[in-house]
Amino acid sequence: MKRQLKNEGLIKNSIKKNKMSKFKMINYIGVAFLIMLFFGNYTYAESGEKLFKTNCSSCHSTGSKKTVGPGLGGVNERRSDEWLIKWVKNSQELIASGDEQAIAIFKEYDEMTMQNFEQFSDDEITSIFTYIAQQPAENTAANSKEENTTLSLNFKIWMWGALFLLILGIIMYRFKTRMSQSLKGMGFSKHPHSIDRLGSLFLIFIIIATVIIYALTKGLETNVGHLTEFFFGVFPYIAISIFIIGSVYRYLKKGYKVSSLSSQFLEGKKLFWGSQPFHWGLLVLFFGHLIAFLFPRAVIGWNGEPVRLLILEISSFVFGLLALLGLVLLIKRRLTSKKLLVVSNKMDMVVYTVLLTQIISGLGVAFFVRWGSSWFASVLTPYLRSVFSLSPDLTAVSEASVWVQIHIISAFFIIAIIPFTRFMHFLVAPIDYIWRNYQLVLWNWNRKQIRKSTLHTFGKKPRNH
Repeated sequence: MKRQLKNEGLIKNSIKKNKMSKFKMINYIGVAFLIMLFFGNYTYAESGEKLFKTNCSSCHSTGSKKTVGPGLGGVNERRSDEWLIKWVKNSQELIASGDEQAIAIFKEYDEMTMQNFEQFSDDEITSIFTYIAQQPAENTAANSKEENTTLSLNFKIWMWGALFLLILGIIMYRFKTRMSQSLKGMGFSKHPHSIDRLGSLFLIFIIIATVIIYALTKGLETNVGHLTEFFFGVFPYIAISIFIIGSVYRYLKKGYKVSSLSSQFLEGKKLFWGSQPFHWGLLVLFFGHLIAFLFPRAVIGWNGEPVRLLILEISSFVFGLLALLGLVLLIKRRLTSKKLLVVSNKMDMVVYTVLLTQIISGLGVAFFVRWGSSWFASVLTPYLRSVFSLSPDLTAVSEASVWVQIHIISAFFIIAIIPFTRFMHFLVAPIDYIWRNYQLVLWNWNRKQIRKSTLHTFGKKPRNH
């Protein structure tokens, strides 16, 4: 009888494990399908516009503005179609042939090597320059002034609208907090050790993020509702404001909650194999971005040599893959351990979703919109400096690839959610441990005896009065 019950229990456990494995497999397939559904639209271009935005916009503008490379406005009139096709397919071969125009351009831009596009047909290259030729000519001084006035007006409208939404969000958050406190006072409370279905919630967040990103890319392509002005002109200030105000409030009012909520005591082996590649990958990429921001000319000069450019790009891509691998392992660890699920919350799933978006979009920039280090130094550095000088220049960013735009938006979104997540812990890192004095320990008893003692208390017997 006991053996029969034991066998039935084993069969039930086996069936349960098979169901769980099938459920996990369905989740993984669903996530992979959604990622392919979104990113597949931008892997293969079908028109001159898509080809330009996917492959050229990170280095060139459709007007006369110089970014990484020259502005392409009116290039059809200055160069023949045959010359343009040769240049796009293999610029180095054209330079080596002794073409004077190619050599002049190469020297003007610090001998920076342009990526070859030999995979493009002649018709595809022609369609790119046809799209550029169809773009409206640059405005006169009067029209430019009128356009700047309109942009300033849209900026103010977005700013006040965003401020209103921010105040409304704060009011709603306060209302929710008071309602929770009232319910607790009435005796309604959540079980302290209940486990939320965070795996399903994470999948829902991935789906929501995919839909939002897809809608954003479509909206940014046509600038519906002046989305470009909002996300690259207004949203950075909203994110920074939320970060500063929220961090100060949480530190002053909820200081004991400012922690990484470490789970290393609950599980350490999987944490090591996930945390090490994730943090080392992010650390190297962070300093790489910082160097490109502080010393853009040095980065562009370094990239002037093809071998050095390839070394920088490939190593950055490898560290990006390393960070992605570590993040995937950390997500798997978090969702498959019941001990960790007890100490996890919904904001952890939001963090994982945003980090996945940030890392994948960064890898997309490196793989599909080369060369990332050059466009960062030539396009993103001036844009960020214009943001910090309170006069955002959206010219180059508005024409950038969707990979670049999503990467920028997700970066500012990470800044905005710092006060509401575990990210807060890096603001209170114990840096003073480096220079503080050693801890002094005084032993009042014999150390050898106290370590071998079997007594409940060691030393003199306490006296109660």
